[in-house]
Parts: sequence; C-alpha cells; structure tokens
Amino acid sequence: MNEQSRRRRGPMAAAVAASLALALSGCGPAITTGAEGVDAGTCAPEDIFLVDSGRGLQNEYYVAVEAGAKAFAEEMGMLDQYQWISSDGDSSKQLSQIKAILAKHGHCTVLNIDANESSIVPALVHEVESYGAWLVTQWNKPDGSSPLTSSPHWVAHMSVNGVPQGYETAKALFEEMGGEGSVVVLQGILDNPPAKERFEGFQMALEEYPGIEMIENQTAGWDRTEAQNITETWITAHGDEIGGVWSAGDDMALGAREALLNAGIEAPVTGVDGLSQAQQLVAEGSGSLYVATTQSTGVLQGAYGLAIAYAAATGEVDPASLPPEQREFYLEDLPVVTRENVNTIRDAMDTTFLEFEDPWQYAGDPITD
Repeated sequence: MNEQSRRRRGPMAAAVAASLALALSGCGPAITTGAEGVDAGTCAPEDIFLVDSGRGLQNEYYVAVEAGAKAFAEEMGMLDQYQWISSDGDSSKQLSQIKAILAKHGHCTVLNIDANESSIVPALVHEVESYGAWLVTQWNKPDGSSPLTSSPHWVAHMSVNGVPQGYETAKALFEEMGGEGSVVVLQGILDNPPAKERFEGFQMALEEYPGIEMIENQTAGWDRTEAQNITETWITAHGDEIGGVWSAGDDMALGAREALLNAGIEAPVTGVDGLSQAQQLVAEGSGSLYVATTQSTGVLQGAYGLAIAYAAATGEVDPASLPPEQREFYLEDLPVVTRENVNTIRDAMDTTFLEFEDPWQYAGDPITD
C-alpha cells in the first residue's frame, strides 16, 4: 500500500486504527471467532476485499449503487480491492458467486448484498458466518428474520420504507387522472419486501379514491422489457380504457410508458427509484406521461452498506453491541419527486455529498416485522 493510498483512507481509517490498537491491547470491542478459529473483526485494511452485489448494471439504480460503493472504496484507497457482482436476477447464480468469493477471500470479505429474493438470505448468512466474513443486506430478507437474532456477521439490514412511496406516487397518479378512471398495476418480485410495501401503499391510496378502479395487477419482476410486454397485452385487452399505470419501480414504468406511446395512448405513469430518465420525464411535464417518482437511494445504499460492514471487519464496531436501530433500519424518508420539486432533487449519480465518519447518518426508523 503506497503513501497516497494511506492518505486517502481519511478520518475513518484513523478511527479504525485506534480501535484495532485497543482491541489488541484487550480494551477494545468484543472479538468473535469465525471459521476455523480465525479471529474476525481484526482485519487490516489491506487484507479486506469489498464486494457489492445486485441484479445488474443494465438497471440505472444499480449503477447508482455501484457509484456509491466505488466512492467508499476510493475514499479508503481500496478501489483495487473492490468488485461488483451481477446476479442477473438469478438467485442460485448469486449464491454461487458469493460462495466463490468467500472461498477465495475468507474472513476479511466485506459484502453489501441486495439478495435477488428474500428466500436466499438465510443461505447467504450461513455462508458468511461459516467464513467469519461480514455482511450487510439491502431490501430483501424473509419475514421474521433479523441480524439481531441471527449472527453478528450479518452486521446490518438496510431498506427504504416502501409504504409511503407507494402511497404518494399513487396519489399523484390519481390526482393526474382527476380522481376517476381505470388503472393497471405493475408489481416487483412478489417475494421482495419493497414490492410488498409499495403495493400496500398503493392500496391505501386506492381506498381514498372511490372513483379509481384497478383493472389489472401483475408482477413484471422489476424488468423493463417484461413490463412493456405485459402492458402491450393489457392494451390489447383494454385499449384506451387504461387511464393510468402505477408501477412499483421506474424501470417497469418506463417499459409501460413505451408501450403506451407505441399504442398512441396518453395515460399517466408513475414509478419508484428516482432513475435519471424518470426524473427528466417528470420535469418535462404532462406531455411526457410521467407524473412522479421518488428520490434515488442507490448511492446511499452502496456507500454506507459497505462502510458499515467494513467497520465491523476492521473492529471499529462490534455488531453484537450495536443498538437495534443500527442493525435493522430504513433510510430516512425522502420526498416524492413531482413536477413541483423535481428541479431541487439531487442527481441519482451524485456522490459528492458523501461523508463516511458516521455510516448511520442517514438511518431513519428501525424495521420491525
């Protein structure tokens, strides 16, 4: 490690070094033991391998996640110790990828993972714990499972509360429709908590607008092409009876919009995730068909997911001693992006605001199942 890399590690690295010194003297945080008796929580920065994993970089949300992860790696002088892994929406592939990474890099592997499906999280945690490595998960986990009751090596779980997102985007859609008409709904992967929460928010708004009727409801698996194909099928069945499209994600909403434009149907669309294209369309006004989205949290999740797991790997924090709200939490609620505020919203790829002294600085409410 050269002198420039040491300088770039910044204040967080200094805190890590101090924590390590205390740990080695017997006055630091409790140290747990990983696989084969290896002491975890004492990894030197140069021994750490950083991993971020999600569905794929063809989706701009994950491009933002990786931008945040790279910003953290660069701050620590560890870009050459960082790898992005795309699951391509394949849960078995993602699990195999993580197993291979752990076999190669062992207990100093630092993982920030958006599991493709909630159902694979227990297997991921088992693999991480068996090597004594360090894991932060994003978005998806089975109901009732928690870092608090599972393993200190599952350092934290981070998500965004989808209920207000689904509720506010639905209200924006219904208002654009004048409070009357028929809507079709594109859900994410039904196993995913954010998909469930966003749809719950949609249903809450639907109850408040008796003039709105949901005529179709189907998962498009977070996929733009699948959403376009589904919407084309709905157009064949319903034509211009479709008065609006509510989508649990911007990528799917953009696919639906393309289908509407191709059919000459001017029905408003809303999404979630704050993709740049979605924000640009919101800014263009009613002619774009795009009514609302949300602010992107990708950069935050990529940056601070790695930062939290890194802090555990180096011994800066002892996960078992962290308060519950630092181990399982939603990020702070952000305002829904509409035509009224779109010009004030931070760009989805902006990393210039990131600071790493406190990786929980954007933590909001604890998650309770």
